[in-house]
Amino acid sequence: MAVFSVDIDDNDIDRVVGAICANYGYQAQLPNSEFDPLQPVDPETNPETIANTETPRQFANRKTRDFLMENTVAYELRVERENVQQPAPPAITDPN
Repeated sequence: MAVFSVDIDDNDIDRVVGAICANYGYQAQLPNSEFDPLQPVDPETNPETIANTETPRQFANRKTRDFLMENTVAYELRVERENVQQPAPPAITDPN
């Protein structure tokens, strides 16, 4: 499998990751799917939110991969649509 990579200066990596996280909606805290609204909120036993297990860098990496895949598919679909031969319309006439 080929590797596609880019080098980001160490001084810029936090800026780049921060921008991707901001633009694509990274959340450090996520809604707790097991939260029970009938019970009191408790950070240990019944928290409303939980820490995101995906780090900002993992999120940025995933979004970058998603971007590449989505753009590839969009391009290929556009090429396919442009190359589809226009069918001839059916022959339909008014009998009167």
